[in-house]
Amino acid sequence: MSAVTQPAAGPVSVPVLELYLTERLDLGCLAPVRAALDAAVRLCPDRLVLDMARCAAIDAAGVALLLDVHRQLVRVGARLTLRAPTPRLRRILRISRVDQVLHVVPEEAPAAGRPVERSGGAW
Repeated sequence: MSAVTQPAAGPVSVPVLELYLTERLDLGCLAPVRAALDAAVRLCPDRLVLDMARCAAIDAAGVALLLDVHRQLVRVGARLTLRAPTPRLRRILRISRVDQVLHVVPEEAPAAGRPVERSGGAW
Protein backbone atom coordinates (compact mmCIF):
# COMPACT_ATOMS: atom_id res chain seq x y z
CA MET A 1 0.00 0.00 0.00
CA SER A 2 1.45 3.37 -0.93
CA ALA A 3 0.64 6.70 0.63
CA VAL A 4 -0.36 9.59 -1.55
CA THR A 5 0.66 12.99 -0.32
CA GLN A 6 -0.97 16.14 -1.49
CA PRO A 7 0.43 19.64 -1.25
CA ALA A 8 -0.68 21.58 1.78
CA ALA A 9 -3.75 23.65 1.08
CA GLY A 10 -2.68 27.16 1.98
CA PRO A 11 -4.16 30.46 0.97
CA VAL A 12 -3.53 31.72 -2.52
CA SER A 13 -2.01 35.19 -2.69
CA VAL A 14 -1.73 37.61 -5.58
CA PRO A 15 -0.03 41.01 -5.53
CA VAL A 16 -2.72 43.01 -7.36
CA LEU A 17 -6.21 41.97 -8.39
CA GLU A 18 -8.28 44.28 -10.60
CA LEU A 19 -12.06 44.18 -10.99
CA TYR A 20 -14.10 46.40 -13.30
CA LEU A 21 -17.48 47.58 -12.05
CA THR A 22 -19.64 48.28 -15.09
CA GLU A 23 -23.04 48.60 -13.45
CA ARG A 24 -24.60 50.67 -10.70
CA LEU A 25 -23.47 49.83 -7.18
CA ASP A 26 -26.79 49.96 -5.41
CA LEU A 27 -29.10 47.71 -3.43
CA GLY A 28 -30.60 46.17 -6.59
CA CYS A 29 -27.20 45.01 -7.90
CA LEU A 30 -25.51 44.29 -4.59
CA ALA A 31 -25.74 40.47 -4.45
CA PRO A 32 -23.61 39.64 -7.52
CA VAL A 33 -21.14 42.41 -6.74
CA ARG A 34 -20.78 41.18 -3.16
CA ALA A 35 -20.19 37.63 -4.43
CA ALA A 36 -17.47 38.83 -6.82
CA LEU A 37 -15.78 40.95 -4.15
CA ASP A 38 -15.95 38.13 -1.59
CA ALA A 39 -14.29 35.78 -4.12
CA ALA A 40 -11.61 38.40 -4.77
CA VAL A 41 -10.91 38.86 -1.05
CA ARG A 42 -10.54 35.07 -0.65
CA LEU A 43 -7.62 35.23 -3.12
CA CYS A 44 -5.72 37.30 -0.54
CA PRO A 45 -4.52 40.10 -2.82
CA ASP A 46 -2.05 42.62 -1.45
CA ARG A 47 -4.09 45.24 -3.28
CA LEU A 48 -7.62 44.95 -4.68
CA VAL A 49 -8.29 47.59 -7.34
CA LEU A 50 -11.92 48.30 -8.18
CA ASP A 51 -12.14 50.27 -11.43
CA MET A 52 -15.26 52.43 -11.18
CA ALA A 53 -14.97 54.38 -14.44
CA ARG A 54 -18.18 52.83 -15.78
CA CYS A 55 -20.13 52.75 -12.54
CA ALA A 56 -23.02 55.18 -13.07
CA ALA A 57 -24.25 55.45 -9.47
CA ILE A 58 -23.76 54.31 -5.91
CA ASP A 59 -26.12 54.32 -2.94
CA ALA A 60 -25.71 53.80 0.80
CA ALA A 61 -25.76 50.01 0.40
CA GLY A 62 -22.93 50.24 -2.15
CA VAL A 63 -20.89 52.49 0.12
CA ALA A 64 -21.44 50.06 3.00
CA LEU A 65 -20.23 47.18 0.83
CA LEU A 66 -17.05 49.05 -0.10
CA LEU A 67 -16.38 49.85 3.56
CA ASP A 68 -16.94 46.21 4.50
CA VAL A 69 -14.48 45.00 1.86
CA HIS A 70 -12.02 47.67 3.01
CA ARG A 71 -12.26 46.40 6.62
CA GLN A 72 -11.74 42.79 5.52
CA LEU A 73 -8.63 43.71 3.58
CA VAL A 74 -7.16 45.93 6.30
CA ARG A 75 -7.43 43.04 8.78
CA VAL A 76 -5.01 41.03 6.64
CA GLY A 77 -2.71 43.93 5.76
CA ALA A 78 -4.09 44.53 2.26
CA ARG A 79 -5.59 47.59 0.59
CA LEU A 80 -8.71 48.42 -1.43
CA THR A 81 -8.20 51.03 -4.14
CA LEU A 82 -11.08 52.67 -5.98
CA ARG A 83 -9.82 53.71 -9.38
CA ALA A 84 -11.30 56.33 -11.69
CA PRO A 85 -14.67 57.00 -10.06
CA THR A 86 -16.85 59.31 -12.12
CA PRO A 87 -17.27 62.91 -10.93
CA ARG A 88 -20.71 61.98 -9.57
CA LEU A 89 -19.27 59.08 -7.56
CA ARG A 90 -16.36 61.19 -6.31
CA ARG A 91 -18.87 63.76 -5.08
CA ILE A 92 -20.89 61.10 -3.22
CA LEU A 93 -17.72 59.63 -1.70
CA ARG A 94 -16.60 63.12 -0.66
CA ILE A 95 -19.99 64.13 0.84
CA SER A 96 -20.18 60.88 2.80
CA ARG A 97 -16.51 61.33 3.81
CA VAL A 98 -15.76 57.84 2.57
CA ASP A 99 -12.93 59.28 0.49
CA GLN A 100 -11.13 59.93 3.78
CA VAL A 101 -11.22 56.21 4.60
CA LEU A 102 -10.91 54.52 1.22
CA HIS A 103 -7.98 54.95 -1.16
CA VAL A 104 -9.43 56.73 -4.22
CA VAL A 105 -7.22 57.43 -7.25
CA PRO A 106 -7.78 58.88 -10.70
CA GLU A 107 -7.33 56.71 -13.79
CA GLU A 108 -3.91 55.07 -13.77
CA ALA A 109 -1.91 54.49 -16.91
CA PRO A 110 -1.54 50.77 -17.65
CA ALA A 111 1.83 49.16 -17.04
CA ALA A 112 4.17 49.14 -20.01
CA GLY A 113 3.25 46.39 -22.42
CA ARG A 114 -0.02 45.65 -20.65
CA PRO A 115 -3.10 45.92 -22.87
CA VAL A 116 -6.12 47.80 -21.64
CA GLU A 117 -9.25 45.72 -21.99
CA ARG A 118 -12.59 46.93 -20.70
CA SER A 119 -15.01 44.49 -22.31
CA GLY A 120 -16.64 41.47 -20.74
CA GLY A 121 -16.78 40.45 -17.11
CA ALA A 122 -19.55 42.89 -16.29
CA TRP A 123 -21.90 42.31 -13.42
